[in-house]
Amino acid sequence: MYEVAPIRPVPPMVRDMDLGKNRQESTTILAGQDIQLDHDDGAALILRFGIDRVTWEMSGAAEPASGGAPYDAVEVRPGIFFVHIAEAERKLGLTHVIDREQGRAITVWDQLIEGESAMRRLVRPARIAGSTVDYLPIAESRELIGRRAYCQYSEEAALEHVYVNSRAILWQWLILPSDPRFDVLRTEVGIEAVSTCKVGDELFLLALHDGGSIELTLLMDFAQGRNVGQLFGGTEGGIVSRPVGAKIIPLGYIDYPQGFEPG
Repeated sequence: MYEVAPIRPVPPMVRDMDLGKNRQESTTILAGQDIQLDHDDGAALILRFGIDRVTWEMSGAAEPASGGAPYDAVEVRPGIFFVHIAEAERKLGLTHVIDREQGRAITVWDQLIEGESAMRRLVRPARIAGSTVDYLPIAESRELIGRRAYCQYSEEAALEHVYVNSRAILWQWLILPSDPRFDVLRTEVGIEAVSTCKVGDELFLLALHDGGSIELTLLMDFAQGRNVGQLFGGTEGGIVSRPVGAKIIPLGYIDYPQGFEPG
């Protein structure tokens, strides 16, 4: 005889498994370039790229700002870049997907607010200033609903994704390190809020939000079977800014009958 116990959240713990071995290589190809993003909300953001640092200036916003910080850029497809900037002192993270070919971009703006446990996340589409291409904003998409896939970050870390509906993603661990510390994670299942935006054919930006102080942004390229992403947030020990990347393997698709599609 045994008791069926309820599922309880796993207490906060250090999850120091390798999440970056399968990440695409970073690039410095943007060095020496200035890119201006004219956001749909009226703000303009100028990015001036060096070899390993970027300076930025925001105008037209409620609170104009400027700064400079190290950055990481990955060219996921020709002319499409995943760029992350971490301003540790400001507790600010900026993640951009920049599509030079289509003259458009999208920014995930992460801000830790003093006295609040959860991070504020804003998703901001933008046009690239000077582009002559007709502007079509990067917009939210329902195309992933019903899909399943697993993301293998290394030999010791893999996660399954189930795209439940337009606002939720479910995940569970499939591979973990052979370390007793991680045994509690072997049956862990998480469901998080997500904004899914279509960047291109089989290319989607996921901005996850579990209500905590560390959040994940992923650019999922199902055509190439890769993702690239960033964990950003804060702990008692300071700012966390951790690049991640995986190989993607599709696991199937749920074909919902007409009239029974998820929300």
